Amino acid sequence: KSMKILRVTTELWISAYRTKLEKEGIPFYFYKKGDYSAGAILIKFYSFDGEVELYHRVIDLNGKQKWELLLIGSEQKIDNAIKRQSDMDPDIWVLAIDDPRGKNYLNDFDEL
Repeated sequence: KSMKILRVTTELWISAYRTKLEKEGIPFYFYKKGDYSAGAILIKFYSFDGEVELYHRVIDLNGKQKWELLLIGSEQKIDNAIKRQSDMDPDIWVLAIDDPRGKNYLNDFDEL
């Protein structure tokens, strides 16, 4: 028998990540809400040096999900990339995080 890999819904992942950010006192907001069951997620992260980073979830060669830096640059550059992604995938979610300590805890959520 082949083993099926169960993926958590986007809503459940967002809820768990939101709880972690709230617990750590990290400010965040929903830049765009998408499909609750299977929408892709982008994380817009304001770093303390003035650059903005954009993360997305990828599946590695072993089939495991992990977070990867997609793009870094000015806020306008990141917002343009988000708009392009949203135009292609209207179900996408975008969370914006602004932690002056530079923490986003995405590695804690690689396999969720």
